[in-house]
Amino acid sequence: MVSLFFLISIGCEDLKEDYNLPEYENSIKIGVVGDVSILREQVENMFFGAKLASEEINQNGGIDIDNLNYNLELIYKNSGGSAEQGIKVTNELIEEGIDIIIGPTFSSVAIEMAELCIENDILMMTYAATTPELTFLDDKNLIWRTCPSDHTFGAISAQYCFDSLQYETASVFYRDDRFGQGLSNIIKENFIGFGGNIANYISYPGDIVDLGTYDFSFELNSLLGQNVDVIFIIAFSSEIAVLTNEIYNNQLYQQLESKPRIFLNDGIVPEELIINGNTELLETVIGITSTNEGNFNYNTYKLNYIDRFGFSPSTYSEHAYDAVYSIVYAMLRANSDDPLDIISYLPEISGTENHTDQQVSEPVIINVNEYGVAKNIINKGELINYEGASGPINYDSNGDPIPKIVIWGIQNNEYMEITYYGK
Repeated sequence: MVSLFFLISIGCEDLKEDYNLPEYENSIKIGVVGDVSILREQVENMFFGAKLASEEINQNGGIDIDNLNYNLELIYKNSGGSAEQGIKVTNELIEEGIDIIIGPTFSSVAIEMAELCIENDILMMTYAATTPELTFLDDKNLIWRTCPSDHTFGAISAQYCFDSLQYETASVFYRDDRFGQGLSNIIKENFIGFGGNIANYISYPGDIVDLGTYDFSFELNSLLGQNVDVIFIIAFSSEIAVLTNEIYNNQLYQQLESKPRIFLNDGIVPEELIINGNTELLETVIGITSTNEGNFNYNTYKLNYIDRFGFSPSTYSEHAYDAVYSIVYAMLRANSDDPLDIISYLPEISGTENHTDQQVSEPVIINVNEYGVAKNIINKGELINYEGASGPINYDSNGDPIPKIVIWGIQNNEYMEITYYGK
């Protein structure tokens, strides 16, 4: 890891880092919250994505509001994978006078944080919490995200298996937490709605400390009791290799005449699965994720990220990067750092809608690391359409992006993209 490294105190309650230095004379502070103590390396990478955006902004003139110039200052907090800790760090940010928050990472933290933000008129934009509950909150337009909703992923997962693969029977195996419950239920309802049958709907504990020592016999014997065409697995990327080995080594699985396909949720890292998963099971795997295929902005972001930090970005770091830019561009357009002003302009800067009824020219496309260009255009009263590192944002009426999605598989131990949905 590079020298810019997050240092976590004992108990992981306070996240300390050198990112808040130097102290700015005149700054706009934004909180960045992530579940570092659960997925340390991945979440630190997401934080680096946010940091890269803030550095680019500050190095290209900062933020001008009412003829005053500000630097962007990010204040990092560890939500520790729990709603209680998420509320604690949100309150800490509120006490510091911060009313814009990027994060958290996990769905299990996001809802309680969002409710507290709504109560206090805080703008919250998560980069990785995909729970569909955020989509339908009565949120006063304060809750946004740059990652797609599980509502989208779940519906497409069920549709692809039923329509494209013509699978009629399925089982669902999910981690028993807010993320797993939400996504598994969407898949189940959609698969049944298309005309399919769910044979088994089985959960495993979402709070297992060491998955490698847990006895999955009861869950897997229930799951594998009958033949199905596909098993939908909803798990964290850090868990999926263990689960593939547990399934393959189960006696009932070995006795199945026809082995079911395994369908994995968004957020699974295929490269890690190829290295650590069960090799005999890999070619039965199908996965879904948002994709950067054909997105030169992601390639620009990746090169800039590697140049800055010395290693490749992890999944969702580009979404943290885009969250910073989305908020700052809307801030410039609103000429205000008040969240209630900013939220009116988020759809506009993403190319979804114009804020005014007046006739204006087509928005200018703004790519990755073009902050100086965008700032000049906004200062002239013209519109922009930010095309992010994660692809076109296009916020919908619920504050969710409209993504491009890929169905992927593994062949000869190599990742392959099968088909695409969306723009």
